[in-house]
Amino acid sequence: MNERFPIFDHALPYDPSTDGATSESFEAFLKRAPAKWVVYLLTDERDQPMQLLCVKNLRYSLKRRLGGGEQIIGPTRRVDYRSIVRNVYWRRVDSAFEADLVYLEAARDLFPQTYRGMLGFRPAWFIHVNPHTTFPRYIKTFNLTGQTGTYFGPLEDKHTAQRLVHLIESVFDLCRDYSILIQSPSGGPCPWKQMDKCVGPCDGTISLHEYGQIVNFSAEVLADPAPHLACETQRMKDAAAELRFETAAKIKQNIDQLSQLGKGPFRHVRPLRDFRFLSLQRGPLAGTAKLFLITPGQIREIAGLIDMPANPSDLLRWILHLAESAVSQLDEIGAERIGVVAHQLFIAKHRHGVFLPLADLQDRTLAKAYRDLQNQKPPETPEESEGVTKELQAM
Repeated sequence: MNERFPIFDHALPYDPSTDGATSESFEAFLKRAPAKWVVYLLTDERDQPMQLLCVKNLRYSLKRRLGGGEQIIGPTRRVDYRSIVRNVYWRRVDSAFEADLVYLEAARDLFPQTYRGMLGFRPAWFIHVNPHTTFPRYIKTFNLTGQTGTYFGPLEDKHTAQRLVHLIESVFDLCRDYSILIQSPSGGPCPWKQMDKCVGPCDGTISLHEYGQIVNFSAEVLADPAPHLACETQRMKDAAAELRFETAAKIKQNIDQLSQLGKGPFRHVRPLRDFRFLSLQRGPLAGTAKLFLITPGQIREIAGLIDMPANPSDLLRWILHLAESAVSQLDEIGAERIGVVAHQLFIAKHRHGVFLPLADLQDRTLAKAYRDLQNQKPPETPEESEGVTKELQAM
């Protein structure tokens, strides 16, 4: 770690008059940089940031940029890096998740005014509801700050988030037209009420207080659908046994809709307060792993494993203790970190580490996660390519 750019733990000065004077001196310079996956920064003679990159092979990347010839930056701009670059800072990373996290944190520190637009950052989508407002409703959002109530997610995109809103509205016969809801009780029956698919707060069929209780119940079911599904299944069986087949069919329809929760595009949906994971990612050597503790808005690398721990119960107690003492950071920075995790959650699980919800963490799940991680295909380090995955230029 260095004082100038503390996120990087290695530094390499570059002097073209010596390091680039001959092919031999340049090769000696290159050997001081690892042919490994890194996030790295190039700075100029005033040590000002020029370029932030994530590459699979730092040595080859430096060879390409500092080895001679002009490098294309854009359609018409060219830069002779040898005449400008004076320092190289880097930090080793061993997984896509770690690379995304380090790159985001570095970009925010180096380019605080412009990094969001430069990164093309992809946020995590949630749905939000506050049953205790006068006119409660579910909305899709990626803004996780400034509102009371409950956020549910993550969801892969805004379209999936809107599908979940429609699902909850359909199952619980909630109001679909907010412009009519806010006129309650004088809004008149909306089309959904006329089709008997809305409980009717708009026209006073039920009071807003009663409607708020229904919305609150829907949020409780969304947070933990299993007990409600079990209850509804029993109701369906009872109705069928009493030959109330129309009622049984309607209950089954609701069961089929609610059964989508926890599966497919909704497989990661949970209250934001429960956005708590232990992630196992590859370490620097074969058979090793890095442990990341994820809580709302915070991601911390907490340990490294060289093998499956002999006493996993002790490790789990320590992890859960750290999680209990973690402070949530539900601001814009915290939301960006949640976005990094959400992006990884929706990538094929056999490629990018393992994410274990803390609520499901047990000795056997930790052991299985470690084995699953080791069975994943390791990332490749290209020999004749820098393997650029991310790149930012100073404005």
